[in-house]
Amino acid sequence: MVHAIPKSGFARTYLIEEDEGLMAIDAGSIGAANEIEVYCNQVLKKSIQDIRIITATHFHIDHIGGIGTLLRKCPPETRVLFHPFIKEYLAGKREMSPMKNWLKGLMPTMITSCSRIGKLSHLAFENLAGVPLSVMKDHFRLPYEPWIRYFDADRLPRYQIGLSDWEVIATPGHTEDSVSFYSNATKELICGDLIIGGESNAGCLNRFCWDEALIREAFKMLREVARPRIIYPGHGNVISDDENAFRKVGIFPRSG
Repeated sequence: MVHAIPKSGFARTYLIEEDEGLMAIDAGSIGAANEIEVYCNQVLKKSIQDIRIITATHFHIDHIGGIGTLLRKCPPETRVLFHPFIKEYLAGKREMSPMKNWLKGLMPTMITSCSRIGKLSHLAFENLAGVPLSVMKDHFRLPYEPWIRYFDADRLPRYQIGLSDWEVIATPGHTEDSVSFYSNATKELICGDLIIGGESNAGCLNRFCWDEALIREAFKMLREVARPRIIYPGHGNVISDDENAFRKVGIFPRSG
C-alpha cells in the first residue's frame, strides 16, 4: 500500500507499506526525512526504523536531496537502491541526461509543486548532487555511497524487487535513469516525473524531459504491462480511476 507524505518538498515523497517493512521513495529534501518520521509515528503507528529500502525514481536533486538525512534516522541494515546508471554518474563515467523544454516544461511542474512546500526545510538539499546541469558533474558526491546498492541491470527493464509483489520498471524519457514502481496486487503505480498530476483528477506526460519520444514509448510500454487504479506522480495531484487511471493521462503532441 502506498502512502503519500502530505508536504515534503518540491517533489512528492511516498512510503510503500508491506509486511516486509517500509520503502521510502523520493526523499527529495532535508525536511522530507522529518515528515516521513512524523507520518510513520502518527499515521502508520510505526517507527522510521521499519524502513528497509530508500530509493528514487531518478537522480534529480528534488528527488534525492534528503536521502542522507533520512538514512541517518534508519537502522544500519537499511539500503539505498538506485538505477545502475547512477553508479556510472558517481564514477564520472557517464553524464546525466541533458534536460529539454526548460521553459514550457519546467514551469508547469513548478506551479503544481508549490502547494507541497510547507517549511523552509522542504527547500533545503544536502548537497548539489542531482542538479541536472553538466557543469555540476563534479558535485556528484554522496556521503552515503557505502549504503548504495543498484537495481539488477541484467533483470531490468522489469522485475520484482522483493517487497511483496512490487516491481521496478525502467521508464526512461524524463531522464535516462528513470524508473517506476508498480504493484499488480494493489494496482498502484509510482511513476516519478514521467507523468505530472493536474487538476480534476487528470494528468499529462511531462514535457520537461531528456527525450520526448522515449517518454511516449515508456508510457506505451506501461499501458501494456500495468493497469493501475491509482497513479502517484512525482509532482502534482494523485490520479485515480476505478478501472484504469491511464485513461486520465494526456499525451503531448509530437514535435515538428
